[in-house]
Amino acid sequence: MTASTVIWRSRTAAEPWMRDRSLTDLAAFALELGGRAALQAWAPSAGQAVSPAGTGVTPDSVAYVHGGRHDLWWEFTLEASFRWQAHLCRLRPDVYQRRLHRLTCALGLEGVLQREVASLTHGTRALADLAVALLQEPRLLLWEEPFYYMSQEEALRAVRAVEAEHLAGMALVAVAREAPGLADLPSEPRRPHLRRRCLAQ
Repeated sequence: MTASTVIWRSRTAAEPWMRDRSLTDLAAFALELGGRAALQAWAPSAGQAVSPAGTGVTPDSVAYVHGGRHDLWWEFTLEASFRWQAHLCRLRPDVYQRRLHRLTCALGLEGVLQREVASLTHGTRALADLAVALLQEPRLLLWEEPFYYMSQEEALRAVRAVEAEHLAGMALVAVAREAPGLADLPSEPRRPHLRRRCLAQ
């Protein structure tokens, strides 16, 4: 299939690396090099000094997730994976609980929090990886091969969750080289139709 790209720019962002050209460059790097290598190559062109972690932007401002690769600890419960990510991001307990509730509700993960990651389906793990990436409220999400393992229903939940994050100010760069591509991702974000309880803070 032909490689595809979708970029949702943040309407509220003031950072120089949120410029149209900069996000387009990131998408091109992602298609050429792959996500994490793309972030390393993109940082200097975005006007950022490269950090020891390999990306010029601050660690909590950019999130990366690959829909075809799972980064969760398989022997942990899903909730333990979320807690570990919150620890790494130094999230306050109240912020963690608020984000955990919102994301697990939006992505349909409430019922599997106590299950080991290894027991989850590929699609559920892909949704969980997305939730982990969004937990820290990133300013920019680089989403590579987002729907590789997802069913159409799972893809719809993922898109609605990302649309809600975009409304809160997050930018999105999504790229795909393999089927099913980005057919489930609209070129412009729509107003999310999340369940009312998902919006409760």
